[in-house]
Amino acid sequence: MTIEDVIDTYGDMVTRICIMNLRNSDDAKDCFQEVFIKLYKHGMIEDPDYLKHWLIRVTINTCKDYRRVFYKKTINIEDVLIQDEKKDYVLLPVILDMPTRYKNVLYLYYYEGYKTDEISEILKMNINTVKSRLKRGREILKKKVGEDDE
Repeated sequence: MTIEDVIDTYGDMVTRICIMNLRNSDDAKDCFQEVFIKLYKHGMIEDPDYLKHWLIRVTINTCKDYRRVFYKKTINIEDVLIQDEKKDYVLLPVILDMPTRYKNVLYLYYYEGYKTDEISEILKMNINTVKSRLKRGREILKKKVGEDDE
């Protein structure tokens, strides 16, 4: 698998994680490039499951590093709503306003389809922490979505 194949296969996922964490499309593009530069320097990973986990972990960490140095508090909702006929992004703006500890877990669970034990492994946290963050994140979502309906 070449770097181009990896970008074609996982580029949308990396972009969504970058936008979700950085909330700015220009910063997300910079981070996107940085992630794939890191992959190029690291060397290709043959196992597709490990490669996906590695990309998620590196993307989240790269976004954290980027925020520490260059964080901008602007957001353009149109940039966040990436068009993809396979996914429903109605709740994505609500998830974006949540604390990072909830939004990464919710994103991996609902948008990438990972199970709690897989999320635990990817984010290197206790499985019970993942479960409690999912539960609390769902509660926050219910409150926010309920407020919008009224």
